[in-house]
Amino acid sequence: MKRRKVLIVDDDLELLQTASQLLRPDFDVVTYGAAFNRLNVIREHQPDLVLMDVNMPLVPGDEVTRLLKDSPELSHIPVILFSSNDEHSLRTMAKECGAAGYLSKSHMGGNFALQVERRMRELLPGRPRREDLLG
Repeated sequence: MKRRKVLIVDDDLELLQTASQLLRPDFDVVTYGAAFNRLNVIREHQPDLVLMDVNMPLVPGDEVTRLLKDSPELSHIPVILFSSNDEHSLRTMAKECGAAGYLSKSHMGGNFALQVERRMRELLPGRPRREDLLG
């Protein structure tokens, strides 16, 4: 069965590496750390879910999310804002930019893959669950 693909967009290369290591056992993971061409990367990889850092140089992640949601060919891809901002501002920002939700970087740890899996199940109900794939 095809594994689900998560694209993590963040300018913190150490965080990209850590998040990727936490998710790789359960997902195909693509990372992108540059401040430009983010929509092209999303278009190229067609992920099942994007974890988008908010505080990025040039164009903030919430603005990239707005652009993605305005694009007919990309608007179906769910975006979860991924930031160390406080939860109230993340919740508000997610609603305003059309993101499907948010995850706080401060909660990234041993259950990070489970949090992403849970979000994936909520957003893509027709997709198999991790435990279904593991038998």
